[in-house]
Amino acid sequence: MTAAKELEGRVAVITGGGRGIGRATALAFAAAGASVMVTARSADEIEETASLVEAAGGRAAWCPADVTDLDAVKRVLAQTEAELGVTTILINNAGGGVPGTGGKFELMEPEAIVKGLNTNMVSAMLLTRLALPGMLEAGKGCVVNVASGAAMLGMPFIIPYTVAKTGIARFSEALALEMLGRGVSVFAITPGNVLTKLTNYLYPIREQMAAEMPENAPWVYPPGHELDEDRGWYPPERSAELCLFLASGKADALSGRFFSVHYDEAEIVAQAERVEREQLYLLRFPTFDGVEDAIYYRDPKSFG
Repeated sequence: MTAAKELEGRVAVITGGGRGIGRATALAFAAAGASVMVTARSADEIEETASLVEAAGGRAAWCPADVTDLDAVKRVLAQTEAELGVTTILINNAGGGVPGTGGKFELMEPEAIVKGLNTNMVSAMLLTRLALPGMLEAGKGCVVNVASGAAMLGMPFIIPYTVAKTGIARFSEALALEMLGRGVSVFAITPGNVLTKLTNYLYPIREQMAAEMPENAPWVYPPGHELDEDRGWYPPERSAELCLFLASGKADALSGRFFSVHYDEAEIVAQAERVEREQLYLLRFPTFDGVEDAIYYRDPKSFG
């Protein structure tokens, strides 16, 4: 199979598909042979994405939906199956900055915190839950959850976002374990800094908090997320390239891991044995004794 048709015959649902990473991923997947359903709240934007896919010779459909609305998400999957076929690839890309969830945690309204978690974590879990039966029946599937560098460190002043994205990374690992041997792979990715409405929303908050920072307070951001707006940016096409690599099946041996635009995904897969042995690219808590091994209860050797 040629590289250009790695996803021939597959059907992909892409949330947040109206612009940025979602649009770039829809175009990349369609070029690789997939039929794509794009969804987002803005009907005009996803219709435009679908038109761009079709203009390039691909097959697309669009359905406006708020991913936090369970009934709307059910409509997306039903329309996908009716127009394109059963969903076998899911890109949970929707999410972003929620008003009221940036700044000092003690000043946030509880309702804003709940909305932030629903937007950036719970919605992806629910959509995955609804898409999984079709994938399992088809005997193949791939879920890519767009997390963030916020999952890699304890980032202050955007706590609901950082907690949600950490949860997405852990969800990806846990679900991957449930899917072992069942034909479905699950990954989390960190897209780095991409110029979007989210980053436009976060940068003023960072500047404000930097100006109000108490003496000796930590200011923690992962590499590639510099405050300097002229550094550390990645085009949305880089995230689309990473999603295509994962959806193609090339990394299935490392299902459950998180990948990043900062890394060389092909090199990670090439060293899969080391990744497994050293528990790399997973959320872990190192201790004085190193990273503790898991106990696999179905393996008699685990009981010594």
